[in-house]
Amino acid sequence: MLVSSFMVAVASLGIGLLLSAIHFGGLWLTVRLLPSCTRPRLFFWSSYLVRYALTLWGFAQVMSYGGPALLFSLVGFYLMRAYMLSNVSGMGMSEFLVFKRPTWK
Repeated sequence: MLVSSFMVAVASLGIGLLLSAIHFGGLWLTVRLLPSCTRPRLFFWSSYLVRYALTLWGFAQVMSYGGPALLFSLVGFYLMRAYMLSNVSGMGMSEFLVFKRPTWK
């Protein structure tokens, strides 16, 4: 076998990170540029379609390497999403990932 399963897992994780950065970075850019657009509906929907097309195309390419590769890419996608959300919300990554129970009064 030319490519080991470890290399496929690491590459899949990296591809998931990259897909998430493109997807959510594009979303952030869309939200930032939307108020200054002359045709906001066209800009929003074209951005939406391009972001989802790239994300789904990337996951379809990863799926050709099998289920574990898809799982690692989804984990990478989720980790980058959590990192980007924690940066935007102003929390640290550890505070963002901790599940806190609601306090009842």
